[in-house]
Parts: sequence; structure tokens; C-alpha cells
Amino acid sequence: MVELAGKIRQCRVHNGWTQEKMARNVGVSLNTVQRWESGKTFPSPLATEKLQRLLKDMLEGDQLRLFLE
Repeated sequence: MVELAGKIRQCRVHNGWTQEKMARNVGVSLNTVQRWESGKTFPSPLATEKLQRLLKDMLEGDQLRLFLE
């Protein structure tokens, strides 16, 4: 879970996004992105799909899904 949190943060920072901008792009709340990055929760399957589309240049294929299985 910690590794996934770091990858989400790394991808967000790489794209120059604030947590708020990432939240808007994925369609979740700011608090949700904060919980993902702190490792308290992880993205739902729908949020994972949106993240993969938004961050495909940083994540390869089903990398996020592998963390959730």
C-alpha cells in the first residue's frame, strides 16, 4: 500500500498537479487523494481506471491493478 501511495504522489508531482487538481481530474474529493497518498486508503476500481488513463505516461499497463489484487 505504501508503494502505491508513493507512486500516486510521484505521478501527481510529475504532472505538476496539486492534490486538488488531481482530485478534480479523477472525480474524487481532495480528502480522497490525501488518503491515497498517505496510504490510509487506496483507489476504487473506477478511480483506478481514471488514474491509469490520466497517468498512462508514468504507469505501465495494469500496474495499479496489481497493487489492488
